[in-house]
Amino acid sequence: MSEISIKVEIAGSVFPLKVNADDEQNIKEAVNLINNKIAEFEKNYAIKDKKDVLGMVMLQLVAQLYKQANMAEKELSHLKELFKDVEAMLIEHQQNINTINEE
Repeated sequence: MSEISIKVEIAGSVFPLKVNADDEQNIKEAVNLINNKIAEFEKNYAIKDKKDVLGMVMLQLVAQLYKQANMAEKELSHLKELFKDVEAMLIEHQQNINTINEE
């Protein structure tokens, strides 16, 4: 993968980054999300310190990430159980076929 250099601005500070070209759009979308959340917090709360705002944004985004990860883990666990059930049914079906063929 090719690396490219980009500059992103978060909370008024510019950060130079080297990223995979394939990741550039995701990073820009993440930066946009962060800056939108910062603006939302600054609008809704009387917070002037950027560090406090960044901390609140970070907490909210990480909490959302954990919630989504937990939901995905539960769905994956459910799918694994379904696959086990299907596998057991297939094994039973194969055994029935083998029994019929032996007769």
